[in-house]
Amino acid sequence: MDENVQGLGPEERQADLHLCIFPHLKEFVVSDLRPGKAGFVLLNSGEVLRGDFYDMVEQEFADALRERAELPFIHLINLPLRVEEMVRGVAMNFILLRLGINPESEDIPTVVVFIISGGALATHSQQLVEGLRQLLGEKLAPNQLKEWEATMARLMEEENAMLRRTSQHELSEAVSGETLDYFTLWESRN
Repeated sequence: MDENVQGLGPEERQADLHLCIFPHLKEFVVSDLRPGKAGFVLLNSGEVLRGDFYDMVEQEFADALRERAELPFIHLINLPLRVEEMVRGVAMNFILLRLGINPESEDIPTVVVFIISGGALATHSQQLVEGLRQLLGEKLAPNQLKEWEATMARLMEEENAMLRRTSQHELSEAVSGETLDYFTLWESRN
């Protein structure tokens, strides 16, 4: 494999699965580079984040919250980080299950997750997409690669549109004084 694939480091080039998550959208792309299984799938978060996902997160959170700790304040202070790690782990297990991969297996694929949004969407996404396209181009049929490119272009455009709408809404709230996230240093009340 070319060691100079643009936009991707060695870990990303060697990963089996590449998840491209668009935080403001319900759809995400999983590119599978495993030998004999190369391809991509477009998933909807509703296929993965169902009731059983939330039940598992609730159970793990309850266990972590009630865990006996020698230093209870440190335990509580560290809880948000543990919750974040727990949610990521449970979500990854459910994504793997949706892909037909047993997360308990010893032969679990390596996974890289790309969050494509914000400044990264504007400045680095083309490098990321080009790097992934090069990797996929080695493994996919030309028609599959074109379908992947069209899917990624559509999702990137939709993510950009959602970001613009969100920014306009936040700006509107800031100007109208409807949010506590922004404030003015001087305000005329006349």
